[in-house]
Amino acid sequence: MRAGPNDRVRRQLMRDAVSDNLETIRGLPPRSVRPVPRAGGVWTRRLPLLLIPVTLLGASYLVSEPPILRTVRQPTAAVLHTAMIDSTEPVKAAAFPLAVRRVILDAGHGGKDAGALSSSNLSEKEITLDIERRLQALLKQQGFEVVATRNDDRMIPLRERARLANSSEGDIFVSIHVNSLRTHINSHGIETYYLGPTKDPLLTQLAAEENGTSGYSIADLRKLLDRVYADVRRDESHRLASAVQQQLFANLQTIDPGLENWGIKRAPFIVLVATDMPAVLAEVGCLSNEREAVMLKNPQYRQQIAQALFRGISEYAKKGT
Repeated sequence: MRAGPNDRVRRQLMRDAVSDNLETIRGLPPRSVRPVPRAGGVWTRRLPLLLIPVTLLGASYLVSEPPILRTVRQPTAAVLHTAMIDSTEPVKAAAFPLAVRRVILDAGHGGKDAGALSSSNLSEKEITLDIERRLQALLKQQGFEVVATRNDDRMIPLRERARLANSSEGDIFVSIHVNSLRTHINSHGIETYYLGPTKDPLLTQLAAEENGTSGYSIADLRKLLDRVYADVRRDESHRLASAVQQQLFANLQTIDPGLENWGIKRAPFIVLVATDMPAVLAEVGCLSNEREAVMLKNPQYRQQIAQALFRGISEYAKKGT
């Protein structure tokens, strides 16, 4: 027999009374004076529980979304412009004709590093320093600013020479050296190097000897190799080398008819690789040839070399403006 409405009401009242008594024992206030819970508060407490399945459902949708439906970002104008530049020929330095105001002069070797020696013990380090001083005076007379990597008989590491050149913000770098041959010592000539790789094993050996006191380590290798292939600076270095070589040979041949033109060559000398500006290394004589060694000892011949270098630098600077 089913209970009637009155029975259900009585049972409900009985349950409420028992519940009130238990809550009073626990220290809770009577139900009649408690605040009525708001629906918003209930939903606020339950909202985190509802967000969990929604979040999981959304994540599964993103993972399972077909690639074709995903949004593809269109390349910006800057990205397209960069791609166009990368796909074309490198910009030529001729597009930016700039003046040459500050010249970095580097007298090769020094201190305990004497460089090449003649049979009479005439050293490369003293010849290059004397020519550098003479060239510096000529450049300053014509309004050029000059920074020298060494002004006395000191051993300056190649890394420090490059650091000085770069921090001085020079426009060009000219390193002065004197050659010495192991064979064919009756020959003597002029040659000028600029930045670049070489396949000539003799030039590789020469560069290794010159780079022996560089101060660089294997950790610097990648950065240095990247510099070897820097197009614009290499092209400008080639132009500077051409001007210097042409003036050296044209002017010194009038004094020494037996002088040979060994031309311009590429080689990875550290002082060329590590500098930021167009850079050349000029071999202005040959100490292994006894006749030329005597000439290199003469201050007047050194002045002729300095003047030839000055004309080469001036010619380069004039065409660059």
